[in-house]
Amino acid sequence: MSKLVRLSVMMAAGVFLLALTPTASSAAECRNFGAVGSGINKTVAAFMAKQGAINVAENRGWTVQGEARVVSCKSAGIFGTECTAHSRACKLPH
Repeated sequence: MSKLVRLSVMMAAGVFLLALTPTASSAAECRNFGAVGSGINKTVAAFMAKQGAINVAENRGWTVQGEARVVSCKSAGIFGTECTAHSRACKLPH
């Protein structure tokens, strides 16, 4: 096979594979949701923050992927501790 024919076949195969590649519009749309939780101690505050991040995403129609993660915790005076958490959630295409 000549070089020109091989090059033409390779280019045609590349265009075909490119056509099979999913576009960004058909992929799932994902984003992060955050929440703050307060509690008597770090355990309670972290639980409230993680559950809040999950609830915010689910109440807006998103599906949470994996577990929510605590980002930070600090002393909050009267309530004891305040934590911030994030969850990753996606909307799958219809």
